[in-house]
Amino acid sequence: MAITTTSSEARQIQMNTRIDARLKEAGDAVLTRLGYTPSAAVRGFWRFVVEHQDDAAAICEVIAPDAASMPSDAVDRRLSATAELRDLYTQTANELRIAEATSADLPSWDNLREAWYDERLDREA
Repeated sequence: MAITTTSSEARQIQMNTRIDARLKEAGDAVLTRLGYTPSAAVRGFWRFVVEHQDDAAAICEVIAPDAASMPSDAVDRRLSATAELRDLYTQTANELRIAEATSADLPSWDNLREAWYDERLDREA
């Protein structure tokens, strides 16, 4: 299911949730370092759930990563593909001599990952 409505077009609601204080502090620090707000993280998670609605294992991996001690084949494939993509990104950054560049100078990981998945889906179709 593709989400095409922009935030300015969509009706928004407020969500309230309880979270361990230490986990929130640690998560806020990471999100701040990456340039995201907690609201952006929640919206991203909800988008992930909708986009992966037919892949319960992927959703379970995010919600409860310790639920299964042995990853499934599908999870193994995703982890392997992600590792390959990270290696390719590092190799490309080194070849282009941008390995030392700041994150503001480089395309975002999310944009690169989405482009990579789109390319894989096009090849498999």
